[in-house]
Amino acid sequence: METNTTTEVLDLVQAWAAAELAGDVDAYGPLFADDFQGIGPVGFVLDKDRWAQRHLGDVVNEEFEILEPHVRYYGDTALVEAIQRQKTMARGKDASASFRVLVVLVRQGEGWVIANVQLSGPLIGPGESAPWLKEKRGE
Repeated sequence: METNTTTEVLDLVQAWAAAELAGDVDAYGPLFADDFQGIGPVGFVLDKDRWAQRHLGDVVNEEFEILEPHVRYYGDTALVEAIQRQKTMARGKDASASFRVLVVLVRQGEGWVIANVQLSGPLIGPGESAPWLKEKRGE
């Protein structure tokens, strides 16, 4: 795809990151498709309104950034794979971490909207154990 298209796509992803950082519930309206779905790092699925409403007390971001984005196109669909790094409090607990993120954008009219966000992680270093893994107890 042409550079202008990639610039549009990445600008939209950065606008989403800015809305996340600011906790700007109203900013999601023009950024997200009406049938948007977001999948959080532990598997919850939220629609457009519920994704935005996380910021009404449950989620507070001190830092939120999208790093190392890589864009691929399939017709009028763009996939942006990246790392999402956040310094965040969620429900009064520290939820700061880095995640793999896939942002799916679709062309709508003359522009783009975000149809899906899916997180996986948090990212862990080589040799580290995932926090949800438990030691097997002896029989």
